[in-house]
Amino acid sequence: MNKHPSLQEFFDSPGALAADLNMSASASEPLTQDELLAFEPDAVEKFNAIKLTYPRRHAELELLDGISRRYRAVPPDGLLPTSGVDESLGMLFLSLVEAGDRVVVLTPCYPPHLMLPEWRGAEVARWEARAEDNWVPDLDELRRLTAKSTRLIITTFPQNPTGFMPDEAFNAELLEIVEASGAILVADEIYAGLPRGGAEGLSDLADRHDRVISLHGLSKTMGLPGLRLGWMAARDPALLAPIREVRTLFNAYVPPPIDFLANLALRHADAILDRNTRILDTGKRAAADFMARHGNLFEWTEPRSGVLSFPRWTGPGGTSALSQRLLTEAKLICAPSLCFDAGDQHFRVGLARRTLPDALARFDSFLERL
Repeated sequence: MNKHPSLQEFFDSPGALAADLNMSASASEPLTQDELLAFEPDAVEKFNAIKLTYPRRHAELELLDGISRRYRAVPPDGLLPTSGVDESLGMLFLSLVEAGDRVVVLTPCYPPHLMLPEWRGAEVARWEARAEDNWVPDLDELRRLTAKSTRLIITTFPQNPTGFMPDEAFNAELLEIVEASGAILVADEIYAGLPRGGAEGLSDLADRHDRVISLHGLSKTMGLPGLRLGWMAARDPALLAPIREVRTLFNAYVPPPIDFLANLALRHADAILDRNTRILDTGKRAAADFMARHGNLFEWTEPRSGVLSFPRWTGPGGTSALSQRLLTEAKLICAPSLCFDAGDQHFRVGLARRTLPDALARFDSFLERL
């Protein structure tokens, strides 16, 4: 990767830490613990009665059953809960990738998708989605990239940061390529599920092929990033066996308080996703209005699913400089595309936060001064 600040470094920078509005948040509006416990009348009493003892390794059966109901063909023993998808990624690359393996990564992407296989000594080939193609990845290019022996293909749908979501024809062809290549598809689906009720908000690759590992969790669409509950899902449990073995050497437990709150969230997932869909709809309307008012400075297409979009800045300079000015002059976080190693003309917008209209209003004021 080029030596630009990573996304994590950007968010940890002094300017970002001092900002009070975040236009680039990746997760839906977080719930409070009180909001989550209010879904059931006896939840507070049960939560306070939890024994802080060792739980069952690799999660309690109730949690595995609750997650498996989100899939059609993934059994409970085809699930491996982790401390967020970050741990899923770490365990996956540690278990399945060795020096010299070839890994194909859809880009732009969450930076660890590139950094982790590089850390393992893998040969990393980028499957680039391009702005001039409306961020639609070229499947013929993927065929060429996987003509050479390939260990893993890494995708994210809806894509972070662009918001691209494939249709059925795209997914069917993607799985044909997986079958022909002999690779394992790692389908990061952490942003799938919003808006609720829309087919384009769903992703089911793990249900459809024995060489797919899906990554998902409660952070992005459910608005519960503080629970740090993610999981890997595979139709064939044998695919997760080496990862399960490695994870046993580290932390193989879901803490009892997290287990309780995660089960509660899964039981009321429809209501939570309805709430987050309403917030997302408000954010989309605010973003569409903002982009229309400033059509001379931005190019933007509303995403079909997920909570992220990746507008193009057509004003003076690049988005790295724009982002720094927004931090220092407006205390407003705007993650530039250099954080994703995706040029210097785009920036990420998180659409499912209640504060987005306020952030856009502050951006308005900045543009008036500019």
